[in-house]
Amino acid sequence: MSGPDCRTALAKLYQFLDHELADADADTIRAHLDACEPCLEEFGVEEHIRALVKRCCGAPRAPETLRVRITQVTTTTVIVRKAD
Repeated sequence: MSGPDCRTALAKLYQFLDHELADADADTIRAHLDACEPCLEEFGVEEHIRALVKRCCGAPRAPETLRVRITQVTTTTVIVRKAD
């Protein structure tokens, strides 16, 4: 992972994963990943982590009754008075 190509590839890795690069830039990164095993490994790790987070955090929304109960519990105010 050394050299200007590796630094460039890794600096743009998240943009590449998010499909935010212009086609020419994405092609350059893709070509580098095909030729550079350390960068490809880094890419694979990041891609795997993103898939894992998406799978774990992509659950449907909590049921409305649960959301209401949580809101009620977290918005309850307790006033404590000092004894004189």
